[in-house]
Amino acid sequence: MQTTMLHIFRNTPLGRENLMQSAYFCKNLPKMSLAVYIPQTAQFTMGPDGDLVVIELDDSYVRYQATAQQHVEEILAEFGCENEFHTPAKHDTSRMPHLHGHWAMMACPRAITEQSNRIGLGHLGPKVRSLAKLSRFPIFIPSMSFKAWTNVTAFFGGSTLGAIVVKAAMAVARLAEVPLTVHTQLNGITRQDCEQSLSKVGILDALSGGDIEWRLYDEGTLEENLYDVPHDSLVFVGAAGHNLIRELVFGSRLEAIQTILPNPLVIIGPQCHTPWDRLSERDA
Repeated sequence: MQTTMLHIFRNTPLGRENLMQSAYFCKNLPKMSLAVYIPQTAQFTMGPDGDLVVIELDDSYVRYQATAQQHVEEILAEFGCENEFHTPAKHDTSRMPHLHGHWAMMACPRAITEQSNRIGLGHLGPKVRSLAKLSRFPIFIPSMSFKAWTNVTAFFGGSTLGAIVVKAAMAVARLAEVPLTVHTQLNGITRQDCEQSLSKVGILDALSGGDIEWRLYDEGTLEENLYDVPHDSLVFVGAAGHNLIRELVFGSRLEAIQTILPNPLVIIGPQCHTPWDRLSERDA
């Protein structure tokens, strides 16, 4: 079972903060390791041939090469998480550096380019949506600066995917031994609707058992109620909607969450396979 997070390192102060958050995540989930890629070129390919995408980095990712590995080693020594430096192969057709797509998770900045045929890390735009749509692993989006998280928050809007998000958040909270809170905005749905989705993925009893706080809001807006999310929380949210390209980051619900909340996010897309529930069940 693959339990490695991929992190593409940028040798800047912002890149330092992002790597610290990836290392902290892996430190809190002892069965997860970290693979750090220090890019030598601004472009590379990623994924199996059938889902191959071109990743395009901004120039800040390939500057200051002389000190990059030293800085990574210093940061990771602080956290003591298991790690390796990832060396990509050359893809047969593109001849670009190629990273396989077999990860448990990938760290990705919030800012993404606008280009329709490329995924770019480091620019403002919607292309992180494409990454989450294509990937079979969750996307970890760090906050601007490092802060230790001491609890987990999951957003659940009543869908089956939302229930899968809750299940993943429950497993991470259990592995990290921190409390979990589930937020549900009851706009056009009922508690009974939510319970049916939770029952489908087998977690209704666990959520109703009292160890997890389930907050259901029938007043106010989602934007207003985001104030209740703790400042030191790791946030789980689903990439929901029939038109994922429009709804993932800048769609109504996720747009509000990712623009208003400064917290680190874990985005679960519709094709994701998450290892955490199986890891936590093994330890239960």
